[in-house]
Order: sequence, then structure tokens, then C-alpha cells
Amino acid sequence: MKKRILFVEDEPLLLELYVMMLEGEHDRWDITTASNGRQALQLMEHSAFDVVVSDLNMPEMNGIELLTAVRTRHPGTSRIILSGLQDQQEVARCLGATHQFLAKPFEVRTLTATLARVSGLDTYLNDKRVQALIGRIGTLPSFPSLYIKIIEELDSGSSSVESIAAIVAKDPGMTAKMLQIVNSAAVGLARKVGSPFEAIQFLGVSTVRSLVLSAHIFSCFDRSRLKSFSIDQLWAHSFRTGTLARRILQLEQKDSAEAEEAYTAGMLHDAGKLMLAHSMPDQFRKALALAGERQIPLHDAELEVFGATHAGAAAYLLGLWGLPAPIVEAVAFHHTPGLSDLRTCGPLTAVHVANVLEQELSRSAPDRKLSPIDENYLAAIGIQDRLELWRAQAPKFLNDQGDE
Repeated sequence: MKKRILFVEDEPLLLELYVMMLEGEHDRWDITTASNGRQALQLMEHSAFDVVVSDLNMPEMNGIELLTAVRTRHPGTSRIILSGLQDQQEVARCLGATHQFLAKPFEVRTLTATLARVSGLDTYLNDKRVQALIGRIGTLPSFPSLYIKIIEELDSGSSSVESIAAIVAKDPGMTAKMLQIVNSAAVGLARKVGSPFEAIQFLGVSTVRSLVLSAHIFSCFDRSRLKSFSIDQLWAHSFRTGTLARRILQLEQKDSAEAEEAYTAGMLHDAGKLMLAHSMPDQFRKALALAGERQIPLHDAELEVFGATHAGAAAYLLGLWGLPAPIVEAVAFHHTPGLSDLRTCGPLTAVHVANVLEQELSRSAPDRKLSPIDENYLAAIGIQDRLELWRAQAPKFLNDQGDE
């Protein structure tokens, strides 16, 4: 079935260009255009679209305003922003409104790959088994307002370590949780950190930004109901996985935005375990027992017990939050990268590998079989020969994390 794409751009020549770029894709895409945000919203009131692709800088209603409205009125529609600005602050500012950022100028294959990628992820998140599992979970964590405030401060043009720390300090609960996390053994800092300012100095703004997302999710669940596993051990695994994922992409000389997306995805990749253990503790314990008895990976046991996995549950939540597609994709497929449409080394590859390498090093699940690294997937994207280097470097990456 063809996907319906709506391009929104105030420059007529660019609209014509986008249509021309996809002329050879009539069997895959049905293209509609709009010259401004208001026209786009009117079209969407009468017709359903799978993807909206909007320019960022438009008069009257800019791309972020448009896609924010689309997110509210048509939450099932995937959202892509186009802009000539490539710095990370601009990407971060779009975070709540868009699934994917595409920098101008771009090639036809980049556009078609992005459309296919977002559509494929959307299909995964709309899988009836994932949706049925989410329906059984009940109330989902809300998007943290503190994160939005940090993004707004970064976008102000006058942000500093002091100003970001001041925002964090206004939330005593988050401050306490962040300091607990930063001073945990997983982070491995040389001395105890006593304030948000020190935490940001040691870890950097991008790391603290991801910590806010992760700490918010962890704080939403009652520890007394999480008896199936150690929440501290889960946190340590998540932090170390994020650290390894970021360092793998840095080693591969990927750009900083991709490396930070990998870090965030690594921090959040197992959030679905919290969601399942908290909402359905008896069934989650059953899945854990099944994994141990049969010596199979936990996500295989979850498929039998729940019909879907913790990866699907977490990806659905992050998709609702509007996090960028590479982050949601890395979480969704961190056990099964071959099921994604992505065939380049990026956040998904890094989180998939880092998740396994961290468990190999920590031996955090000795009672069941670890999910293996998909070497066929690595071979398909031409990087299988890099695996042993990553494995050899992993202990150093984790030992050095407190010195970054």
C-alpha cells in the first residue's frame, strides 16, 4: 500500500523540486503539497497522511509550530523537519515536534531512505501486539517538563552550565535523583558530586539532558512493586550501555548528534522492563522464570508471555514523546536490528552491540542466555570486522567514562 506524504514549503520551486525528486517512486509514495502551515492543517482535516515533511523557517506558522499542531491533532502521522541549520541545538529544539531532522541540501536517496525509515518505524509502533501490550500497561509516564525547560534554555543563545544547573536545582526530586545517579558506581567519578552544577561540569550538558529523561522514567515507578529485578542494576546497565554506544560511534567518527542519540537510546533502551514489571509484575516474573528455565533471551520469553517485548513497550512510549526516529528505532530494535529498514552504522547498531558487550562484561544475567549480537546484520552493513575492536575497547571505554 502506498504511503501518503504531505510536503509543506513556502518556496514554490522547492515544492516542485521535492515532487520531481520522488517522480520515480509513484509505486511507494502518493505526494501532496501545501505552501504554508494553515493550508497543510486544512488538508489534514479532510485527508489522512502517513508523513508530513515541513520546512523549518516559514512565515506566519513555522515548521515547529505546524508539527506541534500535527502531533496534537494527528498523533499517528510521522513528522519530518527540513532545515539548512545543522547544529545540535536546532535538532534539540525540534525534539518535541518532530520524529526526524533532515538537513538541507540532501540527495534523493537520503530523502527516500528517511521516508522509508520513518514509515517502517511507524508500522512497527502501530503493530497490534505492541498496542495491545501498551493497553494493558495503563498509565504511561508523561514527558518531563524539566527536559523541555532545558531545551528552551539551550535554544536561548545565552545558556551556560550555571543556567542549566539552576533549572535542574528548581526540581528537588530530580536534583536528588540526578545526584544519586551521578554518584553511583556505574558513573565511576573520582569524587562525590554535590550539586547539579558539578554534575554538569563533569558529565556535560548533553549527558545531563539524557539523564533527565532516564531519571524521570525511573522515578515514575514504585520500587516496592519492582521485585523482579534490581532497579539499581538495571540503571547501571542502562548508563553503561549508553556510554558504550556513544563511544562506539565516536570511534567510528560519526557526528556528535548521532553519538548523543546513541547515548540517549542506550540510557532508555530497557525502560520497557520497568513498565512491564510495574504494571504486570506476576507476568513479568513468569517471563523471567521462563527465560531461566529454557535458557533463552528475556525478550523471547516476553513474546510468549506478553505477545510483545519490553523493547516495543519502551519504543512506543518514546514515540509518543516525539523523540527523534533514530532514538526510537534504536530502542525498538536493540535486540533485533535485522528487522529494521536501516542499513547504515548509527545509533541502532551502537546500542545493539553495546547492550550485549555490557552484559558480557558485567555478567548481569547469569541465570539466562544473553541476547546475541546479530553478526549477519553487521555483515549486511559492512562493519562485521569492527566488532572485535569494539569488544576489545569496551572495558577502557567504561573505565574512562568518569574522565570525559
